[in-house]
Amino acid sequence: MVVIAIIGILIGLLLPAVQAAREAARRMQCSNNFKQLGLALHTYHDSCNSFPAGSCYYLGFDQNVGTVNCPLNGGIVFLLPFMEQGALYETYTDYARRSLTDRSLTSGYGAPWDLAPANRDSWYGQPISVLLCPSDGQNKTMTAATGSSKSNIYYCAGDGMWTFARRPDQEWTTRSSIGHRGFWQREVWKGISAVVDGTSNTVCLSESVVPEPRGTASVKGGVASYQPHDGEARAQLCLDNGYGADRKTVSNPCQNLWRGLIWSNGRAAEAWFTCTLPPNSVSCVAGSYNSHEWGSFSPTSYHSGGVNCLRVDGSVMFVSDTVNTGDLSLPQATTGTSPYGVWGALGSINGGETVSL
Repeated sequence: MVVIAIIGILIGLLLPAVQAAREAARRMQCSNNFKQLGLALHTYHDSCNSFPAGSCYYLGFDQNVGTVNCPLNGGIVFLLPFMEQGALYETYTDYARRSLTDRSLTSGYGAPWDLAPANRDSWYGQPISVLLCPSDGQNKTMTAATGSSKSNIYYCAGDGMWTFARRPDQEWTTRSSIGHRGFWQREVWKGISAVVDGTSNTVCLSESVVPEPRGTASVKGGVASYQPHDGEARAQLCLDNGYGADRKTVSNPCQNLWRGLIWSNGRAAEAWFTCTLPPNSVSCVAGSYNSHEWGSFSPTSYHSGGVNCLRVDGSVMFVSDTVNTGDLSLPQATTGTSPYGVWGALGSINGGETVSL
């Protein structure tokens, strides 16, 4: 009995250390995934003289060309040939071309994940390991409603919250023209020269956990249906109103978003994050669903104390939950230095900051 008791005590002492070691290995694998994406991003730039757009239309997919509706093809789609997924990219382009004349290939308006059910597995149902964080156990299965594989990779929208999913010519006012401050932008292909603040001082990708089920109330993966602005866009309003009473859930969780559930998704409210709210905090979207209006979205992870981020130069850094976010009660900036501290400075490509972690 004494020996058994001693063994039990030893197991109790060693188990946390073993779990910590396993998580450290998973976090390292997640970091390696980002490094592969950084390499793919720069190889694409070398081949095409620009980075891909954050979202865009493509051939027969996305038939609402020219409207305010968001294009559904995320920039990751165009990195496929540079991340050893050339066959999958060829399948994508083949369906896109043929859908121009054969609408039976799609079940609706032609989104990349809107293929007829018989065609799903060969395209967006294919899991891509580099897009999946091993610390997230919710990303292993396909999304039941669409048959799509999932993704933990999110695009940086910069330090703004208003209409970051629109093209520059679709902005309503100069106050909403903030899309140029982020690395990714709708239907804008930026070269490396656009990153005025320096590639080592600018974030382009981060991570977020997959919400399961869709519309979860959990802060990690969930999004509060709260319009986080008062005409000026202030991130503090989301922090003040988006949390549930226990601070572990979100109030009035949005049921209509597909964040993390469709890997090829390019809609801003569903696949992007903002450098406004600190990592692993609450996120908010305008109303119940609107992918091209207001939103403030925090990156999240199951890593202890923060999230992995990819800089534009291809290096990976770990951003703490306690990163300096400046004064979140201030309205978003359209020019000049970010009001949101180090985190906001890392999100803007041309704010004049040289802040790095």
